[in-house]
Amino acid sequence: MSTLNIGIVGLGTVAPLHFNGFKVNPEANIAGMTHILHGNKDNREQLQRELHDTCQEWGIQAYDSFDDMVVDPSIDALIISSINTFHYDQIVAALNNDKHVMVEKPVVTKTKHVDKIKKLADEKGLKIFPSHNYVYRNAIKKAREVLASGELGGIIQASFICTHSLTEAQTAGWRAKKKLLAGGVLMDQGCHLVYQALYLLGKPIKLHAFTSKRVLKQMEGEDTAQVNLYYPDNSIAMLMQTWAGNAESAINGIHIVGEKNNLVITNALYLNNEKIDGDVKYEDSFANQAKAFTDYIIHDVPPLSTIDDVRDSLDIIHNAYKSAKSDVVITLAD
Repeated sequence: MSTLNIGIVGLGTVAPLHFNGFKVNPEANIAGMTHILHGNKDNREQLQRELHDTCQEWGIQAYDSFDDMVVDPSIDALIISSINTFHYDQIVAALNNDKHVMVEKPVVTKTKHVDKIKKLADEKGLKIFPSHNYVYRNAIKKAREVLASGELGGIIQASFICTHSLTEAQTAGWRAKKKLLAGGVLMDQGCHLVYQALYLLGKPIKLHAFTSKRVLKQMEGEDTAQVNLYYPDNSIAMLMQTWAGNAESAINGIHIVGEKNNLVITNALYLNNEKIDGDVKYEDSFANQAKAFTDYIIHDVPPLSTIDDVRDSLDIIHNAYKSAKSDVVITLAD
């Protein structure tokens, strides 16, 4: 296989980012897109028009349904960026139709589904690639190298913070429904913080969490979540994600305090206030991720984030919800 023909599932805000990321990749071709139609008749018709208009603009094929796309033998792989709780069935259908898959976070929403899709992919000789795009920022990879070098000394404390607001349409859309989101802000946007913490710091052994619906009361899930993590070396990390307000540069970013030195990832990667890498932009991570995907499928180069990281992320998220509900510290399984 010299060039991957790829179909995109889902016409959300992330679709053009994937399209642009693969557009500069000589080993890939975005061949088509479909959308999961939902809501009332007028809404479904509007989504269908948007799908066809976008596909015409991009010069790709519009598929009127997921079922049409998944059985097309000319499509080698799918990017699944649909509603969270739809992912599992779509992954299974894709694998059963001999398609590799890149899947948006949280990949699946139930831990038991991780082993099922991993087993099916192995049986079919196909690959599942978690779309954990934040770890494909060069600044994150460089930060991991610095941490591995021991230059910071022992880690004392870290924070992973993301604050931003939602549009009115987003607060009234599928994210407002727990049944579709499988939670609130922690399961959705907070998943980015969880897998980045796993990538940089490894697996914690305990956690304690709080969730709150402080502002977006029309949504069924929480709009703010904070998770405190405790590690085997006695270091501590805090993850905080909110949709209720936007503090941006005031507090957003990753801060890691070591015994000797400190790392900060905001508008760049800084070691003790000295800039050492500038590749941090969300948009740019998609081109890096697209290359990693083709490297994995075509050249068998292992990705930075695997299906096992999906399992570990879900373990943290589900236990954080359990901790928040019962107000207890939870010891995580090895």
